[in-house]
Amino acid sequence: MANEQEIKVLVAQLQQYEAEAQAYEQQLNVINFTINEIDNAIQSIDALSKPEAGADTLIPIGASSFVYGSIPETKRVIVGLGSNISAEVAADDAKKYLSERKDKLNDMRNQFGAKLRDIGTQILALQSRLQTVAR
Repeated sequence: MANEQEIKVLVAQLQQYEAEAQAYEQQLNVINFTINEIDNAIQSIDALSKPEAGADTLIPIGASSFVYGSIPETKRVIVGLGSNISAEVAADDAKKYLSERKDKLNDMRNQFGAKLRDIGTQILALQSRLQTVAR
């Protein structure tokens, strides 16, 4: 009877850790997506700040696709700051801001990755314990 109770407790703990691991994986996916968006934004700022104002150019729209257009302003861009707030800043300042955001996200990614590895270790230990108890 004690074994059954211990198995139930271990299974509940295992399910909790698996749910926690899944949540961290989802957060890591969001972080990776955001980092890719920042990389694309920095590349777009670089590409679009080279031509002179009013010059015809190709404007990236995503998925390796472009539209023709002319850029009325090449030295300033509008950057999203969060909470639906944006600011017009110099292109170099925008790249610096985006790079700093990317650095913070990379730090978060590393922290979440470490936590996910810790949870994975705990899951393996619980699985091993479950196998021992179930025998």
